[in-house]
Amino acid sequence: MDIPSEKVAKLRTISLLKLQAGSVSERNLLLQTCTEDGFFYLDLTHPSHSALQNDVESVFVLSKDLFNYPLDIKTLFDVDKVSDLKVNGYKPKGRNIATTGGKTDGFETWVLPRNGLLQLSDAPFPYPPLIASNLNALRRVVQELSSAANIILSSLSASLSLPGGQRLEDFQGLSRPSPDILRLLKYHADANTSCQPHVPHTDMGSLTFLFSHTPGLQVLPHGVSKEDKIQGQQGLPWQYVMPRPGHAVVNVGDCLSKMTNGLLKSALHRVGPIEGHPMDERYSIAYLMRPEDHTVLRALDSPLIPPPVPGQEDDPITSGEWVRRKFKALRGQHDNGSSFDQILTGGRGVLD
Repeated sequence: MDIPSEKVAKLRTISLLKLQAGSVSERNLLLQTCTEDGFFYLDLTHPSHSALQNDVESVFVLSKDLFNYPLDIKTLFDVDKVSDLKVNGYKPKGRNIATTGGKTDGFETWVLPRNGLLQLSDAPFPYPPLIASNLNALRRVVQELSSAANIILSSLSASLSLPGGQRLEDFQGLSRPSPDILRLLKYHADANTSCQPHVPHTDMGSLTFLFSHTPGLQVLPHGVSKEDKIQGQQGLPWQYVMPRPGHAVVNVGDCLSKMTNGLLKSALHRVGPIEGHPMDERYSIAYLMRPEDHTVLRALDSPLIPPPVPGQEDDPITSGEWVRRKFKALRGQHDNGSSFDQILTGGRGVLD
């Protein structure tokens, strides 16, 4: 399936191995990428990461079997009933909004909590037999990606000259309980070439790691607004993020953006069919990191982070409160008079 080159996102590639080794040039490239794009490929092709890649492939197999459970079994683990912060359980197709006009989404998810997988808390962790028989691979994936995230956050903290206690990794300790989740997704096939199975959104947390074998992920370049669409009388210039073997796609989320006063870019993205083609069945695996619930999302103390403009500061909000607000918007529920657009898209002003 050919996609015109001008519609393919030209993402930079960051080597996890070079970051681990303390490469200054790689650290500088990471900061530039996160301040300009908010999306990048993470190179995991070194043999030291081969076990992670094997475990990811095992989780893809598990995912297909898991979504083949009968609906009456899957709904025993309804995410809205199991977990207030949506960190454990099953979401059926059609529960979220896909457009502000009221159309519903075209995907299922199964969410697994880092706390439960790594036994970091006493919170209930119900799961079906398929999860039980794959716990070791799931745990290893979460451990490896948590470690990778710590390296990325530590690198960004060093580049931003953040002091101890305000370093980005300080809000997401490797051995402490956290609201991080491993999310398995199944997008349903749809013959409608203009279907929109997932509403455009920014991710609510700090970092997202995504694996998929099938095209469909699209990102909107920074600087594009609804005004550009109106003036051009055309659709927004979405760009396709092509899967790349041996790489994860990583993006910055709202929390990091808020904690750097917009310096680190929370990128707007969606999933949909290739232009002019029906939507293929698509599976993906996402590891979504969030600061600990009590973290106040405010600009951190760094000479490189621009201070808030007086009178334009956001109201103080914790990470846990932001996650709840974002999920309300995804479910189509208004929150405190805020618009869907402002919450879903990080204030980009692009939704119809």
